[in-house]
Amino acid sequence: IAARPPKGTMLENRRKALVVDDESDVRLFVRTILETEGWHVVEAVNGQEAIDMANDEAPDLIVLDLMMPVKDGFETFKELREGVFTKDIPVVMLTAINQFEQEAKEDEASVGNRYGVARPEGFVEKPVDPVFLLYTINGAVR
Repeated sequence: IAARPPKGTMLENRRKALVVDDESDVRLFVRTILETEGWHVVEAVNGQEAIDMANDEAPDLIVLDLMMPVKDGFETFKELREGVFTKDIPVVMLTAINQFEQEAKEDEASVGNRYGVARPEGFVEKPVDPVFLLYTINGAVR
């Protein structure tokens, strides 16, 4: 377990993002974009690791891939929304498929009825456009 930085340090004041994707090149790409904007980034390679890290790290944002082994983005998102400590963390979904993005256009009640939770704060299609990713994140994290 990593120790928290001492009070008054620059790192303490940085926002923290958890980037979750089973593809290392995607994690590196998103990490680089976020770090350029001043974010501190931690990474997970699957949904179960993401849930564990979200509980331990208390990130300000989660960038979550949809298609992953062990626990996919749908399962992970649902579990995050149901978690006491993770339910209010903004989530931006990365998707190479249009299904979940199309559902984002539905009203929140229908998505909630289908998944039992509120929809993510944003959707970004792969391949990731850096400008659109930052635009979406800025809209999700206020």
